[in-house]
Amino acid sequence: MVGDDGEIMKKTFFLSFVEEYVMDPAFFEYVAGRVEVYEIGSDNPYAIEEIRFFTNKLSAYHKLRDRYDFEDVTAKGLERLRAKVVALNEKPDIR
Repeated sequence: MVGDDGEIMKKTFFLSFVEEYVMDPAFFEYVAGRVEVYEIGSDNPYAIEEIRFFTNKLSAYHKLRDRYDFEDVTAKGLERLRAKVVALNEKPDIR
């Protein structure tokens, strides 16, 4: 794959979305979890990073998950995903 700058871009990361159950009834309309980031070609069987999410923007979350879940991405693609997750995250109003 060749990037916009002509540099050959190698897909080096595999992504996996993992949803977690939200126990607090005040947040049942939220989705929470992590995106596990694995390094392709590494002998390490564990994720090298977890990108956490917590949001009630369900439509936007599902669109993001459908686009990136089980995908291989470049370093630039990983940066784009991080930015999208940050934009999606909510700071809940704790009562």
